[in-house]
Amino acid sequence: MLGRYSHVLFDLDGTIFNTEYAYTSALYDVLKAERPDTEETYESLTRFMGSTAEDTRIELNLPFEDTKRLSDAWIERVKLYEDSIKPFDGIMAVIRYLHEHGIKLGIVTSRAKTYENVLGEIASPLPSVLKPYFTYSISASDVDNPKPAPDSILKYMEITGAKREEILFIGDTLSDIECAHSAGVDFGLAVWGSRIKRSIMCAHYFMNPWDIIKVIFTHDDMNYQWYRWAKEIQAIGQIGLTYCTNVFDIERFERLREISCEIISTMTETPFEKVKDVICMDKGYITPKIDTRAAVFNEKGQILLVKESKNGLWSLPGGWCDEAESIISNTLKEVREEAGMLVKPVKFVGMIDKSKWNKSSQPFHILASFTVCLEGEGEFTPNSETLERRFFSVEEVSDEMLRLGTTTTEQIRMCSEAFNSKNWVPIID
Repeated sequence: MLGRYSHVLFDLDGTIFNTEYAYTSALYDVLKAERPDTEETYESLTRFMGSTAEDTRIELNLPFEDTKRLSDAWIERVKLYEDSIKPFDGIMAVIRYLHEHGIKLGIVTSRAKTYENVLGEIASPLPSVLKPYFTYSISASDVDNPKPAPDSILKYMEITGAKREEILFIGDTLSDIECAHSAGVDFGLAVWGSRIKRSIMCAHYFMNPWDIIKVIFTHDDMNYQWYRWAKEIQAIGQIGLTYCTNVFDIERFERLREISCEIISTMTETPFEKVKDVICMDKGYITPKIDTRAAVFNEKGQILLVKESKNGLWSLPGGWCDEAESIISNTLKEVREEAGMLVKPVKFVGMIDKSKWNKSSQPFHILASFTVCLEGEGEFTPNSETLERRFFSVEEVSDEMLRLGTTTTEQIRMCSEAFNSKNWVPIID
């Protein structure tokens, strides 16, 4: 895989940490005590997530001479809500994965170092849980003009030598967006923590932290451009044959399908007839194929893999969704056939576009579903598809042992995170 970005910058509050309830509740308590007749509500005050204390004071028209007293009162109220401050589901696993794969990580935050002295970890610009993964944290105290000004990102670029095109900044507020745009870097919206209600232009929209992985890493598509062209030619030919009635046009569309087969046959050194049997088996309007995969976990949190007969590589049990089968029923059927196990489905992980996650030799556009299942009964017998079944800890699984066309370490970690998450949001490409 090639890194699309080599530097990823994260906002803290509302992006990595779910601090909205604590920070906004504390602000509401303080404001209500100062102005019992205020028309501000919890909902209206959420607009200050990502703002500095000074900007908040000014917009709420609080007197300058009361700044310290009000700040101290806010700090005391935040401490009452400290237990609600936690990382969002999935974000720490994604951060670890990016770090392990050589992506340089930084923090750009509106937090100020002055609050760290009294609030500790929950106000730190670089909390201890993030220190193993982040080298630099640029806080509001480190620049003359904090977000939405670009100074924080520009300072990171000055320190690291990173170029604009190498940087992706991920945040949740309009302040974050303005900061990224002013600095000239790409921005990804952390939808899971954002309160933005209007349409905005971003380079990326992340519904779930795991969406970040497929944007950061891309396969070397240029080496396979011929393959993409061949699939497009095949699709044009198949769709044309579906609707065309003119005998001469039918011949042209049939020839397009033959050309597609010839390209793939030549480039892969696969017999033409074999390629034709695979590509030309579909009729009618061409649509993506559905691949169903089961992430089966045991009581130890280990994941089930099966060793494939044709290549000796490991994979999550699964396969094409058959006619008249649903995603779940087909997933259960595949586990039964390949692993000899009756399992219980408990959580839908998501539906992904395999062209973004896997390097596949299949001449189709494929969507893959993943479902978390619990270990069940059943004896395994080697068969025409699989030689062995075995539970692995997530940490011991590597790309080298996997059939990457169907299963990658990113997908296994994603399924593990879903299994361990109480509030998993399915990923939909």
